[in-house]
Amino acid sequence: MRIIAKLLFAAMTLAVTAISVSAADLLDEIKSRGYIRVGMFVAPPESWVDTSTGEWKGIDADFTNAVGKELGVEVDPIPLTHAALAPALNSGRVDVIVGLYHTEERAKVIAYNKTAFWYGVDALVTQKDRNDIKTFEDLKGKTIGVVRGSAQEMEATKLQERFGLADIKKYDTGDTMLMDIKAGRVDAGIWWGFTFDYAVKQNPNYDLQLVDYMPPEYLGADTLPGVYFTFPKEGSASLVEAFDAKLEQMVAAGETKRVLESYGLTSDAYQTGKYAK
Repeated sequence: MRIIAKLLFAAMTLAVTAISVSAADLLDEIKSRGYIRVGMFVAPPESWVDTSTGEWKGIDADFTNAVGKELGVEVDPIPLTHAALAPALNSGRVDVIVGLYHTEERAKVIAYNKTAFWYGVDALVTQKDRNDIKTFEDLKGKTIGVVRGSAQEMEATKLQERFGLADIKKYDTGDTMLMDIKAGRVDAGIWWGFTFDYAVKQNPNYDLQLVDYMPPEYLGADTLPGVYFTFPKEGSASLVEAFDAKLEQMVAAGETKRVLESYGLTSDAYQTGKYAK
């Protein structure tokens, strides 16, 4: 009986320890180790890694590095595909993900901070010289591309219901989707408007054309989708609060405007979430 009691006590101790570890404060852990692991994806000017220097650059990098400085820790960016973001967060490979829209499906498995630090403007793009797609209404019977695991994948489903798309083709990366649009293997694609705007500013002869930016009413919303940081569901409450405190301070100080304009994004829609043609 004593042996059984000891075994039961040991099992209970292990269980309590496991609960304590799973509920450990992530902010304390990050400060203790001295760096925060940030899941990010490549989509200039929002986020990319300079291959010549290894430096993480872009809108998301500027905001994340400011938060990291406030916390007194280094920022370790980890490039991931969209489909791998949530699994990486929930497995503990990364502490936070930057640059995601809020969706109901994602909110079931990950936690969001409350302050959108800028707003996304999604765009319908097609081949530069294509003339048969001039509005969203022209998508009837067409095939469009989206990035797998992105919010645009869910947006495309709403467009399919609204305009009668023939098919939605899903890609692991934006580059492969854009290549298929340019080659005519898909008719059009839902892409990030800020990426399109940035590409055109960098190269006026860019070989894709903008059909239109996506009005928020197509998504059943009054405003454009906000861009947020996301965190594990458990043990991240104090980390979320720390991020929001710094982000609120930056937004109030006009840092959103300064950062976005430094990348050539001057439309008020990126700062306010209000889009008007």
